[in-house]
Amino acid sequence: MQVNDAYTPQTPIEGVMHAFTRIGRRLKAKQPGDQLDHSAHVVLFALRCNGALRLSDLAGKLELDASTASRHVRSLEQLGLIRRSPDPDDGRAFRVELTEQGIEQWEASARHRMELLSAAMEGWSEEDVQTFERLMTRFADGVAAHTEAPSSAAWADKGWAEVAPRLQSAAAQRRTEPDSATGSDPAARENNDDNLESTR
Repeated sequence: MQVNDAYTPQTPIEGVMHAFTRIGRRLKAKQPGDQLDHSAHVVLFALRCNGALRLSDLAGKLELDASTASRHVRSLEQLGLIRRSPDPDDGRAFRVELTEQGIEQWEASARHRMELLSAAMEGWSEEDVQTFERLMTRFADGVAAHTEAPSSAAWADKGWAEVAPRLQSAAAQRRTEPDSATGSDPAARENNDDNLESTR
């Protein structure tokens, strides 16, 4: 069923549901500038957070069946983003892990997604951004408290806490390097990165 963005919700709760539907289908779609689609981004994220995994363990963390996980792995392996290595605990099995290119591609994709969110809040005051972050976190906690998640799902929050500082370091490094978006103007680069950091 196609969702009509012009639909006017009748209640605040309905408005929240409609907003999440609109956001979700856009963030899962490949956006201009994206090198990875949503499913590939999630697979790389799991490996970025957990390191080398057996295919069955990767499928479990992603809540996918083994055949679907295997298709994703084959596709990413062909792109040079994932490699197979022997499982040290079982010579008959293998594990999959990110290549250096895979790490770089995931981090670039993550930065692009954060830049998209930052651009969506362009013109917001710092107070508005902070209020939005606080309410979204409170809302996420409420949803988590009223829904069941598999015991393996905690890796995502823990994993994001591990990789976020690396993205922040990369953003700080970009402040000192000219790029195509801001040229050599340090003030412009700082403004872009400050906007990015306000979404975290």
